[in-house]
Amino acid sequence: MKRLCWVAFALALSAGCGDDGDDAATGTDTTTTTAGDGDGTGDGDGDSQPIPCEDPDSATCLEIPAGDSALLLETVNLLTDDTTVRLQAGTYELDNQVTIRANDIKLEGAGLDETILSFGTAAAQINGVDVVGNDFLVQDLTVLDAPKDGIRVEDSTGVVFRRIKATWTNEGDSQNGAYGIYPVKSVNVLVEDSIAENASDAGLYVGQAINVIVRRNTVRGNVAGLEIENTQYADVYDNLAEDNTAGIVTFDLPGNPIVGRDVRLRDNIIRNNNRPNFAPGGTVALIPAGTGSFAMASRRVEITGNTYDNNDTVDIAIISGLVVDGASKWVLETDALIGDWEDLNLLPGPTEGTVTNFRGENIVVAGNSHANSGDNPDGSRDLGAVVAQLYFGTTTPSVVYDSIGESTFNPSVPAGNSNDNHICAGGNTGGDRFGSMNLENQPFGEGLVVSAPFAPFDCTELIGGPVAEVVLP
Repeated sequence: MKRLCWVAFALALSAGCGDDGDDAATGTDTTTTTAGDGDGTGDGDGDSQPIPCEDPDSATCLEIPAGDSALLLETVNLLTDDTTVRLQAGTYELDNQVTIRANDIKLEGAGLDETILSFGTAAAQINGVDVVGNDFLVQDLTVLDAPKDGIRVEDSTGVVFRRIKATWTNEGDSQNGAYGIYPVKSVNVLVEDSIAENASDAGLYVGQAINVIVRRNTVRGNVAGLEIENTQYADVYDNLAEDNTAGIVTFDLPGNPIVGRDVRLRDNIIRNNNRPNFAPGGTVALIPAGTGSFAMASRRVEITGNTYDNNDTVDIAIISGLVVDGASKWVLETDALIGDWEDLNLLPGPTEGTVTNFRGENIVVAGNSHANSGDNPDGSRDLGAVVAQLYFGTTTPSVVYDSIGESTFNPSVPAGNSNDNHICAGGNTGGDRFGSMNLENQPFGEGLVVSAPFAPFDCTELIGGPVAEVVLP
C-alpha cells in the first residue's frame, strides 16, 4: 500500500490512452517472415523473426520461439495496435522489462507453469511487464523475480489478467518487488484464475480503478494478499487468501482523486494469514500479522459470506484513515475528484470546495463464518498491541471497530454508544462478538464488547441500498 499522489489522472473514461503506433512499424508484413537463425536454438542472436500464427480476433499474430528473449523484447517494442503476441513454452531470461504501448494487445503464453518470464538477472529497478494501452489481455504465463512490480497496467480501459502467476523465488524477503498483479488508474478490469505470491507489499493490488471484478484467484506468501485501494465499484469473490500477513483488504489512501466506494468482498476463503510482516516500509508495514480483512477509510462496503479461519490477530477490522495519517493529509479538492462521490456524505474539508475521506462508514458485515482466530495477536505492530491489550485473557472478537468519530462511547452500557458511522454487523451471527475499541483513548481506555445481535451495531443494510453488481463490457 504505497501512497500515490498524481498531478493528473491521465485516463479518459471513453478515450484510448495507449500509444497510437504512428512511430512504430506499420502493416502486417512481419507475419510473412520465418523464425530462427538456422541453428534451431531460438537464441535471439540478431536474425531470428517471429513465427506467423493465427488469431481470428487480431489483425496480426506473432509467435515467439521458446526462450528467445531478445526477439520478445524487439517484437513488443515494435508493436502496432490489434496484435497478439504468443510465447511458446519455455523460460525467457530477461534483463529489461516487457514494455507495451499500444491498444488491443494480447500477450499469451502456453500455460501458467509453461511460459516463464524470468527477471532474476535484471540489475535495473524495472517492472516485469509494463503496459499502457486499452483492451489489453495477458494470460497463461508466469512472471518471476521482477525487481519492482510483476505485471503493471496503468491508465488503460479494458484490462484482463487471466491464468497468470506473479511470484518471487524467495519467501518473506523484503527485497522482493512490491506488487505482483497491479492494474492501476484503469477502468473495466478483470483479474481471474491467477496466482500472486511473495510480494513485499501486495500480491494482487487494484489501485485507483473503476469497475473491477477480481475472482477465483489465489494469493499467498505476501504481506497483503489482495488489496482494493481508492477504487469504485469492485466485486471480489471466490478468492483464496492464505499465509499472508493480511488476507483481503479494502481502503483509501490520502491524496488520490478517486474516493473508494461500493466494494463487495464476498464468498472468499481467508485463512492462516499469520506470516510475519516483511514489508521494507510504507503503510503496509503497519499491518499486524494475523489479520484476515480490514476496511480502512472505506464507505459502502459489504463483507459477506466469507470463510475466516485461524487468523491470529483478528478476522475483520474496521478502521479510520486517521490511524495512519492526520486529518490534514486527507483533504481533497472537489473539482479534482474523479468518478462518483457527490452522494457519499463526505465530511467537509477546512475550506470551501474541499472534502475529506478518512472516515470509515456505511459498512455491512454479514453471513461470514469464523473459526480459530484471534487467540495470538501480533504485538509487534501498534494495532496488534492494542488488540492484545484490550482482549488479554480471551480471544479477539470476530469484528473489531476503532470507533473513531463516534459521538458517544460507553464501555459498560451498549445503549450508551452511538453508531454515527453506520457500521452494521447485525447479520454476522456466525461471528463471536463485536468489539468497539475506543482506539482514540488507548492504551489506557476500556473497550466495548457485545454479543449477537451486536446492538447498537445491529443494522443490516447500507444507507443508499446494497452495492450493485459489477458488469463489465
